[in-house]
Amino acid sequence: MKGGVASGLVYARTFTVLSGKYRFRSIAGSSAGAIAAAFVAAAEYARQGGDPTAFTRLREHCEALPALLPGFFQAEPRFRPLMKALIHIAPGTGRARFGSALISFWRPLLTGALVGLAILIAVYAAFDIHFLAASSTAIPGLILSVIVGAVVGLAWSLRRSLLVDLPMTNFGLCAGLGSATGRKDITNWTHAVLQEIAFGAAGRVEPLTFGDLANRGINLRIIAANLNFSRMEVLPDLSVAARFLPAEWARLFPDDLMAPLNPASFNGPVDLPTPGQLPVLVAVRMSIACPGLLEAVPARLASGEQVLFADGGLVQNFPFEIFDEQVPERPTLAFDLATLRDDEIDRLSTVAEALDRGARPARILTLRDFLWSLIVALREGATRTAMMKASNRDRIFQAWLRSDEGGMDLDMSASRAQGLMAHGEALGNYALTGFDFAAHRARRREAEGRPDGVSR
Repeated sequence: MKGGVASGLVYARTFTVLSGKYRFRSIAGSSAGAIAAAFVAAAEYARQGGDPTAFTRLREHCEALPALLPGFFQAEPRFRPLMKALIHIAPGTGRARFGSALISFWRPLLTGALVGLAILIAVYAAFDIHFLAASSTAIPGLILSVIVGAVVGLAWSLRRSLLVDLPMTNFGLCAGLGSATGRKDITNWTHAVLQEIAFGAAGRVEPLTFGDLANRGINLRIIAANLNFSRMEVLPDLSVAARFLPAEWARLFPDDLMAPLNPASFNGPVDLPTPGQLPVLVAVRMSIACPGLLEAVPARLASGEQVLFADGGLVQNFPFEIFDEQVPERPTLAFDLATLRDDEIDRLSTVAEALDRGARPARILTLRDFLWSLIVALREGATRTAMMKASNRDRIFQAWLRSDEGGMDLDMSASRAQGLMAHGEALGNYALTGFDFAAHRARRREAEGRPDGVSR
């Protein structure tokens, strides 16, 4: 499952549809797709344990999402102007609203303007200049002082937020935990839903682990970015031996998850759990740490140096090939989130169908379009090339979203959120009828130069 911040709402109903036909053995997700992957794994875990209602619980929780989404990402007071501006100009929100983004910083703008005006008045007073007598120069000077003051006030505010405050919070506007408003935050909600899907309303307190899933034949893999070493981590395995500081993680994880991780309530470095004992929530929280939005998750090496784990979408936003070498004869279906041009109407397809009808280039008309295209090309260029292989085209199902759907639209209306979930339900039904395992195996063997019936 692909990442995409709020676009991940598409997955809310997709897998409840697929659960009527498929047993989920191997599940992978990155960024927003990591939440969906974890929920599907938890539901399959319960079903394999004899609970037939787990996927019903998954769907019920997802149906409640539209009302909860606006409270999921709650910035600290000092970061709220930045958060509002981000929502107004980030890709995925449709046309950038730069005016609205600027108004988000009304306090430093007003303060700077007043200071600029005060300085002008002081200069006039110092040189004994009467405003009315010098009206020909006074009015332009008044306008200029207000504008310059506002710009300086905004620059000073941004300098402090970006260069001083943001590094102190591991480069995230939101911790993802805790709420001064009483609304549910993304980490507590994800933890509560995972536990209830896996164990029922009166289930166990101990968090769901990767070992729990493996014991019932479920192979969950979550993608995260190791920022300090600039590489991909496929959780629950880590490429480095890491520890964590309970005081740091207490800001990011619920108390009932921290208790089994640190039963002695020790504040010094604690070894991370083994892969089998690692709580699924820890991996999900690492993978959804979108840069600038959610704080990266810190860990410590034996030397004491800090390592930050962040958004899996930075290194692999669509891990559709992750299980291919493990079980080559059981292809993994993949679900892509693509962007629809304004003049296109097809909302669902496989990669093969999209290629057959002719590739349509993204429009690059503004500097914002250009910069976003650069980011996508750097992050997803290799993956998108691999998607076009003959052996992959028919197993990748694409949900085409308009430019104003999902993305960073974190305060979307309930009706728009419901629309995304309905789109996801259609995607699930499309995959049910649009994939033929036998035909795929034959095409894969042909593409790899193997005669039919000869295994790898």
